[in-house]
Amino acid sequence: MKSNETGKSPKSALRRIWEESAGIRLLTSASALVGCGSVAAALLFVWITKSIVDEATAPTHSVSWLPVASLIACLLMQLLLTAARRRIETVAYTKYVSRMRRRLLHHLLCTRWNGRSAMPTGDAISRMQDDVATLASLTCSTVPGMVSVCLQLSGAFIFLAILDLRLAAAIVMIMPLALLASKIYIKKTRQLTTEIREHESGMHSYLQESLRHRTLLSTLMGADTRTDRYDSLQSKLTDKLLRRTNISIFSNTAVSAGFMAGYTVTFLWCAYGLAAGIVSFGMMTAFLQLVSQVQRPVVDLSRRIPTFISASVAMERVDGILSQPIENYSAQPPVPGHAAGLRLTHVSYRYPDGDRDVICDLTHDFRPGSVTCITGATGVGKSTLLRIMLGLIEPSAGYAEIYSASGTSSPITPGVRRSIVYVPQGNTLMHGTVRENLLLARPDATEQEMRKALETAAAGFVLDLPDGLDTPCFEGGSGFSEGQAQRIAIARGLLKPGCILLLDEPTSSLDNATERELLARLREHLPASCTAIIVTHRKAALDYCTDVLEMTRTLC
Repeated sequence: MKSNETGKSPKSALRRIWEESAGIRLLTSASALVGCGSVAAALLFVWITKSIVDEATAPTHSVSWLPVASLIACLLMQLLLTAARRRIETVAYTKYVSRMRRRLLHHLLCTRWNGRSAMPTGDAISRMQDDVATLASLTCSTVPGMVSVCLQLSGAFIFLAILDLRLAAAIVMIMPLALLASKIYIKKTRQLTTEIREHESGMHSYLQESLRHRTLLSTLMGADTRTDRYDSLQSKLTDKLLRRTNISIFSNTAVSAGFMAGYTVTFLWCAYGLAAGIVSFGMMTAFLQLVSQVQRPVVDLSRRIPTFISASVAMERVDGILSQPIENYSAQPPVPGHAAGLRLTHVSYRYPDGDRDVICDLTHDFRPGSVTCITGATGVGKSTLLRIMLGLIEPSAGYAEIYSASGTSSPITPGVRRSIVYVPQGNTLMHGTVRENLLLARPDATEQEMRKALETAAAGFVLDLPDGLDTPCFEGGSGFSEGQAQRIAIARGLLKPGCILLLDEPTSSLDNATERELLARLREHLPASCTAIIVTHRKAALDYCTDVLEMTRTLC
């Protein structure tokens, strides 16, 4: 999915980057301060080396111990400050990445369901991993580094100007010309960076989908076709990367040319100065070090420009997640009381990009304590109806509400969803153990409650396994059959507190005998106050229902 947030100005992106740095500004300030201390030590080192060389070339040809001790102290100070800065940057980076990725994950999990326009999982992961890492690198390393770089540039220039103002002016005039020539294509670099990040996200999605369906691809003998398609995507990405690299090479070449010109001017200046007797060997040593300390920061600043470009693109992509509307779980409290029903009144629904209603003027009362089967052909809107009953989407017309036995009612909102237990169709186990999957629905569930839920869901076989509740579940429920994984998922749903149970094709992967056993146990063990709604194509479920809602394709 192409990001709909691209096109923002770099200034707004930088403002957002600053806003997101709120939690680590103290650390980045400390990093910048330590960097400034390192710069001060480096400039002091230049002065000390000048003094030592001047002493060594003086008529006395002697060097006192104090400059040597000071030189060693400066070196040790630079080592310690560099280590301290790396430590601070690592702590800041880790804190930033952890906080941002947690925030994005929570936002993605709480985003309002938007069906066909949902962001591909691979794209979301790319934004959470690569783009957050780019932002963290800029915030925790590049920006504090720029403070010390600017200090080094100004300090070295002042030092050089004190020694020889004309040379300082000549050096400063050369570098801006090189920088101007190197940054003509900044806009093109930004455009290419945006295209590269979007293309990389598409490849993430492609790889993830291929690996998730590798069994299908193997049975279809589609590995070669899928791999060839990946080669095509990779070739397009390589082309964009090479184009951006060419721009970078041009930029770096221009900057390097300016650096070489400045160094050459300084060397020749010193050589003629020595010949004329107006420059000492100590001054020449200081000049050559200082010109490097003037030019290197300029080069460093120029090379950080692509980092800012990448970070501004990354911020826009991250905002593509944060700008999505999320569900408000506190909007409505759960319906009071234990027994509750669910009522649909003249409910219709049409997708935003649809040309007809998927559900048309549907009215039904799922009475408290009833067991209702929802049946109907494929495409009549059963899945859409489930989303309405879960509060994932709102009806285009009419309304859906939960009401208590005492008559209190509440519209179905994300907050009211606390009263609803939902078991989706198919294998929905997550990587971990059976215990971890069960506790996902109710973190404080006891061992006895988990065992009871497994027995009710006809999944008691778990208790007979060598590791019992600690039996591992692998990706996609691997390690269990489809029917076993489905029953464990039902047990997980039964643990969640709620007075309304929604089951979507709960027996689709079960044989007839196991299906009857599961339905009988559900009917036997579900509380009398629980309202059960089962979406099914299987006729066996009809024998266990008190009501049937048959949906048909009706045109409004």
